[in-house]
Order: sequence, then structure tokens, then C-alpha cells
Amino acid sequence: MNFSEWAGYQRAQQRLLLALSCEDATSGKMPGPYTLVRPETRLSAQDVETICVAARQAEANTADGRRER
Repeated sequence: MNFSEWAGYQRAQQRLLLALSCEDATSGKMPGPYTLVRPETRLSAQDVETICVAARQAEANTADGRRER
């Protein structure tokens, strides 16, 4: 995923990418290929929480019936 192109992704794709990133982060994996360059990189607990909150919010927005683009 490329966050500089985030607005170009469809909402369903954004939701999926956020959910997968939350799963990776929760299991201790860094989302994306960044660790190929910097394998010592780790997310803080706050970073993981931020990613997972965004994933839950995206899912809640869909459950609330907000329109998909």
C-alpha cells in the first residue's frame, strides 16, 4: 500500500488494507515492505493502537450504512 495514494483507493480497499495492517501490527509485523530496508524497525504500542482504531472506525462507518465510493 502507498499512503501517498490513499485517497485514490476505493473505500472497500482502504478498509481491507487497514484491517490487514492491524492484523500484521498486532502480531508484531511491520505493515508493508519497509522492514526489507530496516529490519530492526518496530511499531510502538501507540502506533499499533492508531492503526487498529482506524481499521475499526472504517468498519464501523460501513456498518453504520455510510456510502461506499
